[in-house]
Amino acid sequence: MDLNTILTKTPDAAYRIYDGQATIILPAQAEVKVLNELGSIVWDAIDGQRTLGAILDRLVQEFDISREQAQDDLFAFLTELHEHGMVS
Repeated sequence: MDLNTILTKTPDAAYRIYDGQATIILPAQAEVKVLNELGSIVWDAIDGQRTLGAILDRLVQEFDISREQAQDDLFAFLTELHEHGMVS
C-alpha cells in the first residue's frame, strides 16, 4: 500500500453516516462497526477513484496534524479495515 493506491469498499458492506459517525454492516462477517469522525471521513472518501494520497491531503487540511503523523495513522487504520475485509 502506498499513496498511489486506490481502495474500494467491500461490495457487501452497507453503511450510513449519521452525526459524523459511520455505522458499517458487514453481513458476511456478521459484524457491525462504528467509526469515529476521522475514520468516517476516510471511509466515505474510499470510493474506488481517490488515491490514498488524496485522502491524506484531505486529512491534513481538515485536522491539525502533521502529514507524517496523518500518513502513519491512515495506513494503520487502512490495514485494520483490510484485515476485517472491509476494503480491497
